[in-house]
Amino acid sequence: MKKLSALCLFLLLMLSACSTQTLEQSKKEVQSTNLSGESIGGLKVGTFLREESGFKGYESNGEYDRNYNQYTNGKLDVSVDKETDEILAVGVIESGTGSTTAHIGLGSTLDEVTSAYGENYFSYTDSNQGMQEIGYVDHENNLLLSFVHVDNKVTGMSLGYAFDRLIWE
Repeated sequence: MKKLSALCLFLLLMLSACSTQTLEQSKKEVQSTNLSGESIGGLKVGTFLREESGFKGYESNGEYDRNYNQYTNGKLDVSVDKETDEILAVGVIESGTGSTTAHIGLGSTLDEVTSAYGENYFSYTDSNQGMQEIGYVDHENNLLLSFVHVDNKVTGMSLGYAFDRLIWE
């Protein structure tokens, strides 16, 4: 009986490790976390980027068929709706700076992330890009807060709409 239980547990672990769940499925299935007061670097999704903010548009903005343009100030990257100028996403990657409302930034540990935001997160691995991510979804406000990580340390993070706002065709 012990061998059968151990075999069943092993098979269950193997099947879960080989999950083909998409990022979209992972976001839809995770329990909701309230992110209504969340920001990165003081910027909130749904607000507007002011001209005097020091952000400059990427030269590649006109090269892609998408509903947003991207801007940077060297610390943060921001995706802004082309028609409304609404901030759709805020991100920090590589040498950027900025932290979440809970003071999570690049170099924070995953333990610090889960202490700040709780256990209702999804895990996703993009095998094409070799990227691991955990994320929190606020289903009521359509928000996603995600953390890319390597060796238990945050290497990138973003706050944006969880579903159907950034469109790249």
